[in-house]
Amino acid sequence: MGLFTKIFLSFWLAVLLLGAAVFTTERTLGDDQLGQAVERTDAHAETVAALLADEGMPAVRRWLAGMAHGERTRLLLLDANGQPLANQPFARRLREHLQNGLVLGTHRLAPDVYAVVRPVPIEPPLLLAAVVRVSNVHRLPFMARLTIAIGVSGLVSFGLAALLTRPLRRLRAAAQAIAGGDLDARAGYAGRDEIAALARDFDAMADRVRDLLEAQRRLLRDVSHELRSPLARLRIALELSRRKGAAGLELERIEREADRLEHLVSDVLSLARLEAGKTRLNRQPVQLAEWLAAVIQDAAYEAAASGKGVEFERADDASVEADPVLLRSAIENVLRNAVRHTPQGSSVLVRLAIAGDGAEITVRDHGEGVPEAELTRIFQPFTRVGEARERSRGGFGLGLAISRQAMEAHGGRIDAENVPGGGLRVRLHLPFA
Repeated sequence: MGLFTKIFLSFWLAVLLLGAAVFTTERTLGDDQLGQAVERTDAHAETVAALLADEGMPAVRRWLAGMAHGERTRLLLLDANGQPLANQPFARRLREHLQNGLVLGTHRLAPDVYAVVRPVPIEPPLLLAAVVRVSNVHRLPFMARLTIAIGVSGLVSFGLAALLTRPLRRLRAAAQAIAGGDLDARAGYAGRDEIAALARDFDAMADRVRDLLEAQRRLLRDVSHELRSPLARLRIALELSRRKGAAGLELERIEREADRLEHLVSDVLSLARLEAGKTRLNRQPVQLAEWLAAVIQDAAYEAAASGKGVEFERADDASVEADPVLLRSAIENVLRNAVRHTPQGSSVLVRLAIAGDGAEITVRDHGEGVPEAELTRIFQPFTRVGEARERSRGGFGLGLAISRQAMEAHGGRIDAENVPGGGLRVRLHLPFA
């Protein structure tokens, strides 16, 4: 059944159920209206008796005429034999009942029409007949009709909403799971409507995305492994050339490029392992202040060679359960990136503080910053902000990607923002155990 058909039938069913509920309620509550009609007719009989005693029949005729225009119930004044006294017109069916003799009580004139006959307390005795139509929908109070309408339409609408949103919630949950890194999540909704078709297309898209990412990861791993063999041969040839007394300048250039290539291969392998989830965390208690001071000391030593510095500001101290080696790699990549972009003569500021449910390490440089549109892309592999500048500074676009994967492996997160006045601030959040 298609989605259009489901919506159409649901609204149609709501209308039918609403009508049936109102009709059934009207039929069920008909006796209540007859009881109320008896009470009102007794009161009217008292009024007629008082008018006859004070002003006579002309006053009664005027009162009955006024009642005919003001109420839905028809009133007739009769003598003891059932003959009309106030010259009032009445229906043929009622005339037939009058000819047969109308006695006190409630008489059914038609399936939905009743005559309520009550005595008028006066001598000689008279009768007051009230013709009541119980099928009239207006006999239900407004609040009762409103409650029925809200109840029936609400139940049908609830069922329709549940029917339509259940597969959409499953589809949304699958999309959130895939966005969170679970590439095996699927909507898995069976059916033949439009939502089921959308779920099948979504699952097919997820399969394709997973296959493409797996192929990319396999390519990175395979290329990295294949590059290690020529790298080893290159280093052997370099050592042999030195032993034979080859020119030193060219050999130094070859060695420098081999070091860069080996560093790139190592980063690619690390990133591939992290993305594949094959890195096992050796969690240990880490006292962040002391541990971070040692990492910053090494970074400051490297930065001093370029006329730059690294400063440590400790607002708080915290202990976390983490893999010291992997966490050090994440911090060092961020620090090296900050030192690379901060101007000569300036310092990179590292700050440790407690933020919410974890510890937060912020690394701030004084460089040019990053365009707002690139703030999230810088944590993706091989992303460079300004290709020529990155190449001139020796960046491969892998360091921050490795930091992001390392933080996510610890259940943490990493983000970046531009600092007013210049510079980039990178925040690394580590949750407590």
